[in-house]
Amino acid sequence: MCIQDAKSQGKAGIAVVTSGKKKPFLTDKTFFQKKGFVTLDKATPYFELMALKLNNGPLPAFSPSAKNGTIPIQDGLALVYTNQCPFMEEYATLTAQRAREKGFSVTLRKLESAAEAKELGSPFGTLGIYYNGAFQTHIPTSWDKLQAAIQG
Repeated sequence: MCIQDAKSQGKAGIAVVTSGKKKPFLTDKTFFQKKGFVTLDKATPYFELMALKLNNGPLPAFSPSAKNGTIPIQDGLALVYTNQCPFMEEYATLTAQRAREKGFSVTLRKLESAAEAKELGSPFGTLGIYYNGAFQTHIPTSWDKLQAAIQG
């Protein structure tokens, strides 16, 4: 259905973010491979950008910050999210509150445009959790698991 819609609308192609490993909230790449999608780009630590090219349009790619898994917010915990999923704002707000209670410096950043998401977002787009500028996860997780991950 998606492929037919893209063709009927004259789109250049369809792009999806997947992973070579099974990860929550990411579709297994083998599904897309069976439909003719190919991997065009990879981003730290496990993201893959796949596309099905329908005509001679430009090829998609991850932004440098998404590809490297870094953002300019270098101090403490940064939760970067969109309202693509309505739960993310509540999750990010509650996690930020808990982190502040535990003494962490926290930046909460809601992305409002595609341009912001390309520049500052994680490859997943809906949620990126960073610590001292480095990507930690795209998965909304419990505070205890997140704290254990960032304190290594």
